[in-house]
Amino acid sequence: MSTAFETAQDTEDSFYDAFEEADLEKMMSAWDNTQDIACIQPMREAVQGQAAVRESWAELFRSGTDVEIEIHHQHWIETGETAIHIVHEQLILNADRQRKPPPLIATNVYRKGPDGWRMVLHHASPPPPPRMPPVPGMGPGMGPPPHV
Repeated sequence: MSTAFETAQDTEDSFYDAFEEADLEKMMSAWDNTQDIACIQPMREAVQGQAAVRESWAELFRSGTDVEIEIHHQHWIETGETAIHIVHEQLILNADRQRKPPPLIATNVYRKGPDGWRMVLHHASPPPPPRMPPVPGMGPGMGPPPHV
């Protein structure tokens, strides 16, 4: 029997608990039971559908990485039966608690259905590189000035 999540936040909490616990069944209970779900893990190809999303998490959990995750909410959009949460995921590797990798930026999308809120998209990626100081004579997004 699947859990009925009353809010998108309840689903998100369960998703990240499952991630920390490396619990595949708990992870998949947060996802919608449709074929239009999608997941993009950092530096990996997008996967779509129940079987592919399940296998991508199973592969990650088999790697044996022991992590804690701190979530910092950046922006929420919740209207009607759709919720979009943009978060920073700070992974803390329990094997090396002294070193924290840069936070990941993630977009989590949820949909409300007859059995409550479920995740339909998780997209996590590394942060952009640090901003470089401006080059004199070049505006943002501009290349070098043309030669005359």
